[in-house]
Amino acid sequence: MKRETGRVFSRWFLLMLLCTVGCGDAPKPEATKPLEVTPVQGGVFRRAFASTGLSLDPREVADSFSHEVCRQMYDGLVEFDQEARVSPVIAESWQVSADRLTYTFKLRRDVKFHQVCGENDASTLNAGRVCTAEDVDYTFHRLLDPAMKSQRGQEFLVIRGATDYATGKASRIDGIKVLASDSLSMTLEKPFSPFLQLLALSNAFIVPADEARRDNPKLGALPVGSGPFRYAGWKGETLILKANPDYFRGRPYLDTLEFPNIRDEKERFAAFKRGELLINDVPDPEYKNVKTDPSWAPHFQETSRWGTYYIGFNVGKPPFDNPKVRQAINYAIDRETIVNLILNGRARVAKGVLPPGILGYNPNLKGYSYDLPRAKKLLAEAGYPDGKGFPEISLQYNRDPAHVRSSEFILANLRDLGITCTLKEVEFTEHLRSVENGDVGFFRMGWTVDYPDPDNFLFTLFHSSNFGAKGNFTRYANPRLDELLEKARFELDARDRIPIYHQAEQMVVDDAPWVFVYHYTTHVIAQPQVRGLRITPLGLPFVLYRQLWLAPAKGG
Repeated sequence: MKRETGRVFSRWFLLMLLCTVGCGDAPKPEATKPLEVTPVQGGVFRRAFASTGLSLDPREVADSFSHEVCRQMYDGLVEFDQEARVSPVIAESWQVSADRLTYTFKLRRDVKFHQVCGENDASTLNAGRVCTAEDVDYTFHRLLDPAMKSQRGQEFLVIRGATDYATGKASRIDGIKVLASDSLSMTLEKPFSPFLQLLALSNAFIVPADEARRDNPKLGALPVGSGPFRYAGWKGETLILKANPDYFRGRPYLDTLEFPNIRDEKERFAAFKRGELLINDVPDPEYKNVKTDPSWAPHFQETSRWGTYYIGFNVGKPPFDNPKVRQAINYAIDRETIVNLILNGRARVAKGVLPPGILGYNPNLKGYSYDLPRAKKLLAEAGYPDGKGFPEISLQYNRDPAHVRSSEFILANLRDLGITCTLKEVEFTEHLRSVENGDVGFFRMGWTVDYPDPDNFLFTLFHSSNFGAKGNFTRYANPRLDELLEKARFELDARDRIPIYHQAEQMVVDDAPWVFVYHYTTHVIAQPQVRGLRITPLGLPFVLYRQLWLAPAKGG
């Protein structure tokens, strides 16, 4: 959930954008990979995070780092495989009723919760207890507990009776029924096509009912799941997970996962080059070096990420309540140069909301291109010829070097349009709070998918029921759009859904509650010994660590 004049730049600005930063002269890997293909067990895998605020209780997960960690310790009923398709995990199989409302799940009988091997001698917790339907039932009641007043479970209000339970009007979720120790059913209020995808979200990871009931507040401090790795405590600012020897899909190849906190991207990359980390993101100044270096290029992965970077308008605040103003600003922004110069080509120019590759993406969408004369014409039609009378505005963004550079460039584009704009840089927590509250008229934001379906973009971000913290930060409302998005949610056949999403997205683009800037890409570098790493459009949080292994050193 989550940026001069047209194409003329000052020398200073060009130098700032094109400079590169070195990270030391550590030895480079050999250009060719070893030929071994048989996975081997053992080794410590280190991957640094930029945040210390990890949430280890699935109910509390709200960021990608926490999701990545929890995905190693917990399982859900289902998961996304390497093709971003729903595949079974705790649920061995399921059936959907003819009316498309009831999902009946048959659970595996060999899924066991961990015995924790971490701090405070917690090794007796849930030593080998089998996961049952009661645990699944409890997980969803815990997630939607009215005492929590959390936004994390909002997606699951599609289950019959979930809203009444979450608001304290009912003692149970009527739509969840335990049928036997290894089976249960979930009945929805209405048919909802992406429902199985919701069950793969981190907030739906299954927790043990007995431990959560007995020591609820401490589940995040001493997490107990059924996943391929188990919690082993902290060493300073490094989180440690150990392989689960009893994992029902087989013990992972790796012995240990270590997640140190290194906030600065230059420091992270320097640690990677020293061999202290096994995978890492590639900082912008290093991107072209890595991509063209024959020693590193074989170990570099670059893929589209299903997400969109945008500049949002609060459409309830003048002058952004005028669609011609929003359209004018869209035509005034030179996206191509932002992507190619500021981002080193590390993104894809956005025509609309949906990123390439996701269901419903429309290659024929009519979007905005850089067209300053057209932008000026629209601004004049809005009542501001050459920007005369247009109020001074401010673009707010969260502190990050890439956001600074993009925002400064957008400022120059707006100046060419005759609009005076200032910049306001704040910490992300403050930025998100003020945007959610509707306090900001013009802001940078980004969104990456929770579940790989157009519903997670278009319904979440533009339906009028989702104002504020639920995702519709622009407060855009269009009754016809609401009608289309609700219809698309309840069509199960993709062939019927895609034309609806094409129509809905074009409507959003025409009304322009966003400046549609670019779609993300993921760039990851790995050490030569890393095997089994595959980055999908869902990004690093969905890497299957249980499938990773380390090739032995030559001669070892």
